[in-house]
Amino acid sequence: STNMPIKPNVATLNEIKIQKDLIDQSITTFFKAPKSFTGEDMVEITIHGSNAVIKKIQGILSENKGVRLAKPGEFTRRAFENNKLDLTQVEAIADIVNAETEMQRKQAVSHLSGNFFKSSKEIFEKLKGTLANLEAVIDFSEEDLPENIMNEVKEQTENIIRSINEILDGASIGISIREGFLITILGKPNTGKSSFINKVSDKDISIVTSQPGTTRDLIESFIDINGYPFRFVDTAGIRESSDLVEKIGVNKALTTSKEADVNLIFLNDYKDINDFNNINNPIFVKSKQDLSGDKFNDNGYYNISSKSGFGIKDLLVLIQGKINTKTPNEKLYISRERHIKCLISAKMQLEKSKEDKTVDLFAEDIRLAIKYMSELFGNVDIEDILDIIFSDFCIGK
Repeated sequence: STNMPIKPNVATLNEIKIQKDLIDQSITTFFKAPKSFTGEDMVEITIHGSNAVIKKIQGILSENKGVRLAKPGEFTRRAFENNKLDLTQVEAIADIVNAETEMQRKQAVSHLSGNFFKSSKEIFEKLKGTLANLEAVIDFSEEDLPENIMNEVKEQTENIIRSINEILDGASIGISIREGFLITILGKPNTGKSSFINKVSDKDISIVTSQPGTTRDLIESFIDINGYPFRFVDTAGIRESSDLVEKIGVNKALTTSKEADVNLIFLNDYKDINDFNNINNPIFVKSKQDLSGDKFNDNGYYNISSKSGFGIKDLLVLIQGKINTKTPNEKLYISRERHIKCLISAKMQLEKSKEDKTVDLFAEDIRLAIKYMSELFGNVDIEDILDIIFSDFCIGK
């Protein structure tokens, strides 16, 4: 083919040459501002993906004045600075880049499509309307105002609080989807905990010996089960010990179990079940059941074998089923601490406004709630937040 003039928004086949030396054929697309991802003039050069071709073309381009490699996340940052994306969508792109499971991808795409932005923006606009009514009460005499305007303002405030609560209700689930549902593996020493985590993670991450007390710290493995993200954590065997390091490990195990979505409790003897009465969300497991034909035994715990794999697939399905009940479809889950903090701060100001004795104080609390909500969209001193967000990006995004 021959080199063709490049028209905006048209993919053009070109040859990349240095003098008469053909480097590669490429598809070149010119995106004229503002109709581009960043909102600026952009040229995308699509080439064959060998390292030799990439290095050669990068070398050619870098010889031009002002040309350099993009910093991690720089294209997305420019899109934000040119108002092509809001801050919640920028964060969603980072989550898409880092997504390891289907559930994480779906949640990130939901945020990128603007679902969280739309819900938050609706609250933001309602707050502005409420403030406008309060300003009218402050600035105009009673006879110039609609009757019962303060009752309307108070009702609006209650409705906004309810809307914020609806979003916050899914916060813990959203964080679990983003970071992985926490599954702790508990039990006395030598009950098969470490063999189990090695089996499900398909690698030797935890030491397995006949000596009790080998595992002393938390050992974590991220596992994708049918699109669900899970963090399995092997813990120190629960027992009384005079060893200081082992004691610390046992305390860590019990503390982690309180935060877990599911606790797998490994037992050698059914009578040991009484030692775990205070553990929430338990599934009782008996390992080393190579010859067992039943998934459940008469005492109600689950039979598995980490050696043969017996019962493990069904146990993972059981764990997923427990998580399934917590994650109803089509619900909006927020997944970042920053979002939660902004919403809680706004809600606290609204709750405080109900106690205000004067309209001026009421209006000030609504202003503060608006300020906290505006921080969601990036209306703050943004540099520190952006630096944190874009540190998770790869080059080219």
